[in-house]
Amino acid sequence: MTSLNINPLVVKLYEKLAKENIKVPEFSRMTGIPKDRIYKWKQEGTSPKSGDEATIRSFLESESAAISTIASEEPPLEESTLPYLLTRRQQKTQPDPDGDGIVYVPIAAQAGYSNRYHDALYLHHLEKTNLPGFPYKGERYRVFDVKGDSMEPTYKEGYHLVCERIDQDQWHQIANFYIYVIVLENDILVKRLFRKDEASFVAISDNEEFYPQFRILVKDIKELWLVKRKIDWEMAPPRKFEIKV
Repeated sequence: MTSLNINPLVVKLYEKLAKENIKVPEFSRMTGIPKDRIYKWKQEGTSPKSGDEATIRSFLESESAAISTIASEEPPLEESTLPYLLTRRQQKTQPDPDGDGIVYVPIAAQAGYSNRYHDALYLHHLEKTNLPGFPYKGERYRVFDVKGDSMEPTYKEGYHLVCERIDQDQWHQIANFYIYVIVLENDILVKRLFRKDEASFVAISDNEEFYPQFRILVKDIKELWLVKRKIDWEMAPPRKFEIKV
């Protein structure tokens, strides 16, 4: 099988997107380049057109400049780098303009997700779902399946949890005892969290009789999602009534 010869600029682009946790749809909105075209550069080995190439180079250079400034702890970012950073922050709070819905991570896909959560191509191929009447749309949200019985009776296996991403710079001020989906290197957990100290959280199961508390190091967390809604598939059993008319 012949391997694709991917354009080196595309390789650098995807590396930067993964490093900065920027998804392809978000990059598409930022630059105006259709996301299908961006995927094809990697999937089919096509090369960016001259206009797209210039946009990519500009993106890579501006991001590198921002990282260099932060790493060296020099004075605040120069004005020329601010528009990009502000745009990226604003884009994270915008709904999904393409109406693609929310990425759904079922139990069967969770092992793969914990290792490839930063892979834009992998996320693109996951199933998406829509929730009519709710404001949850786009890359800021996920739907995860509950696995196991550690959170019973609150959540049972198979329940869908609609979650909102917590940016890493906000992890230090999360609300204690709320329920979160925690993505680790090789696992995905649903737990209540208590911030123990700067370096760790205490993970708490609602079914605490069988699942004792344990600590999770902040450095081991890859993604953190706040549970906003649950969707369960249970129906109330039929009842008998006394007929009075």
